[in-house]
Amino acid sequence: MKHLFFRILLLFVITAGFSQNAEKKGIIKFVQLTDLHVSVGNDNDFLLQNIVKEINNSDNEFVVVTGDLTNRGADDELKEVHSILSKLTKPYYVISGNHETNWSESAGLTYKKIFGEDRFVFSKGDYVFIGYPCGPYMKMGDGFVKHEDVLWLDKTLKDSLKGTNKKVLNFAHYPMDNSVSNYKEVLSVLQKYPTVASFCGHGHTLRKYDFSGLSGLMGTSITSLDGKTQSYNELIISNDSISIYQKEIAKPGVFKFSVPTKPCKIEIPKDDFPAVTPFLKDDASIYSLPSFDKKNFYFANSLGEVQSVNLKDKKINWKTKTGNAIYFSPILVKNNLVIGTIEGKLLGFDSQSGKQKWDIAVGGVLVGSPILESNKIYTASSTAFVCADAVSGKIIWKKELPQSYSQGTPLIQGDKIIFGVWDTYIYCLNKNTGELIWKWNNGNDKQILYSAGNVNMVSTKSRLYFVTPQRFLSILDIETGKTLLRTSKWKIRESMGKSQDGKWFYGKTMDGLLLRVPLSDDLELTEENVEKQSKVLDLKLGYEHNPAGILEKDNKIYIGSRKGEVIIVDAEKFEIIKQITLGSSSVNGFTIDNQGRVWTSLIEGGIYLLN
Repeated sequence: MKHLFFRILLLFVITAGFSQNAEKKGIIKFVQLTDLHVSVGNDNDFLLQNIVKEINNSDNEFVVVTGDLTNRGADDELKEVHSILSKLTKPYYVISGNHETNWSESAGLTYKKIFGEDRFVFSKGDYVFIGYPCGPYMKMGDGFVKHEDVLWLDKTLKDSLKGTNKKVLNFAHYPMDNSVSNYKEVLSVLQKYPTVASFCGHGHTLRKYDFSGLSGLMGTSITSLDGKTQSYNELIISNDSISIYQKEIAKPGVFKFSVPTKPCKIEIPKDDFPAVTPFLKDDASIYSLPSFDKKNFYFANSLGEVQSVNLKDKKINWKTKTGNAIYFSPILVKNNLVIGTIEGKLLGFDSQSGKQKWDIAVGGVLVGSPILESNKIYTASSTAFVCADAVSGKIIWKKELPQSYSQGTPLIQGDKIIFGVWDTYIYCLNKNTGELIWKWNNGNDKQILYSAGNVNMVSTKSRLYFVTPQRFLSILDIETGKTLLRTSKWKIRESMGKSQDGKWFYGKTMDGLLLRVPLSDDLELTEENVEKQSKVLDLKLGYEHNPAGILEKDNKIYIGSRKGEVIIVDAEKFEIIKQITLGSSSVNGFTIDNQGRVWTSLIEGGIYLLN
């Protein structure tokens, strides 16, 4: 009897041990870091180093970093973050945030070289962890998951889950709601699989969400919005819940909330606008406008492809691959199609055959829109401004610039060429020699995010008009660069243009208003008088930050939004004619073909004929 008792006791101990091990095996403990915002030597630089040391001494199994590693996406910042994260003794997985993709001095190349592909997928326990970037890419806009990344998400989940009972945990920098312009497309993929939750950052605040039925967990930034709390996020996945803890340095984690581990029922809201069929829908994202000859149009995409398409039957004449994503607007010069690359080259192609004819090593990255005059193209890279012969592929002159870049279209006025750069300055060069005539900034050479680096300036004979992300309208003397007027009366950000007859300046405000101001050398430049002479139209867009240029053609003003809307305004009556919702992503701007027709493109890969 005594032996039987000990045998039962031993069996109980063994069974209990197996049960505890099985229960422990079902637990996954990891860290989510997000919104690090490291610049070399700033407070977050040293804070992240301390966080890494603490994680190394913890029982967390791995680390997921959900974007905004840096402040500006600068090369030195990326290298610093990588150096710190490389000291982790745990596996770590990284995706970018908008601060890496929007203002990157290398147009994303340095990130790719340091961290590799901007996606991850791995399995742990009963889960597939998957993450991808949301942009926006090299211009102000909402989050947007590139079409090729949506396709990758679908295929990767299908392959990873095949023959398993695993569930899905989704990671992105942005919340999976209308913060991402094509969130419905992403949710339609996640809806097909047993998706439990979507993790994000961006908001800098620990918060629980409902993304159309999908559980959402926003992690806290390592420094709180008020600067008073320094912490990170610890996650514990048990059999029935995912719990998130806020972990301050040298303090125990504090439980905040949990979500169930049961797959969610995602119910995607229906669109409340009719679908507009694009003239052409590409398989990748498009960041620039097409160019035209009489029979064909030409465009480039996020896969580095350049394509020629017949205008009549929409068949592809030719397609060529250049390398990485192209942000540069293609330009036609006779039978030469010129493309700029983020590898720092200008490439010349035969527009009829697609055969490359020449290349020019400019240096830096090329992400802007060139301007053409007498077979010469003028454009800025991140290290130089160049004038090149577009037929022969020879550089005529080159002006070295600070380490920055320009995304707008340069302005030619007489013998001057003027452009804004993401170093806080506007430059005026002699268009024939490249000699500096003057440069201007707003008195602050440190806050580069206020630069006029992505605006298309306009002018009269003697005055230059432009706006900046600082939300000022500035008017300069075009001969000297002297400030004549600078006003923050209207919250204009980057979107601007001029009337077809050259009499009016147009600017779009962040309140979704269209401003009209006289373009005149005789206008009395006081804030009171400019306001008196101006007119404002409510475009019914609400909050708006799309930087696309404004175009007037045949008494119609075309304005693009961050949500795929085009507003057409009667220029004479200054009232809305109609609003067209083309898609869900940012409008790239407007261009005119050889027949005088107006076109636009959307980041999601659609090219549209508007009239």
